[in-house]
Amino acid sequence: MEKRFATWLAVARIYLGVFWLAYGTSKFESNWAAPKGEFFQAAQYGASQIHGAMHDFIIGFVLPHQDVFARLVAYGETLIGISLFLGLFKNAGAIGGMFLALNYYFATGKYGSRLGVESLEALLFVFCLLILALPSAQELSIDALIWRYVPKGALGRWVRRDGRPEDRQ
Repeated sequence: MEKRFATWLAVARIYLGVFWLAYGTSKFESNWAAPKGEFFQAAQYGASQIHGAMHDFIIGFVLPHQDVFARLVAYGETLIGISLFLGLFKNAGAIGGMFLALNYYFATGKYGSRLGVESLEALLFVFCLLILALPSAQELSIDALIWRYVPKGALGRWVRRDGRPEDRQ
């Protein structure tokens, strides 16, 4: 039963990785980071929906440097997608996904109505939190291949994760 559970968690992690990867790679188009392009329009619309510190940050810092932020968003989402899809540094990918989802959630002002429970950003945050908290990298991941053999003890003797010594010839 445990292997089946780990496999389903891995499938969920891979699906979330594909989702972030699709979002990130779609932002490498020329009109995303162009002056007055899609990123600029989305940030401007988000700033019009909110007030306070996030509004001031978007208006005073993000919009004047929109080309840099647009590239950071594109690369960030793509790297999160690769991390979760391959299961390579899955914790870092999940934390990055939570960070981006939370920033999008607050930048769009969706928390104002019904606590934003129907927003995509809130769902992404929850799914990334679950991927982080649950052992989703035990199966079908590069992390599982790396952590199968870890150095153990002061002598640096290589042992398997289950504690049995490896037979090295």
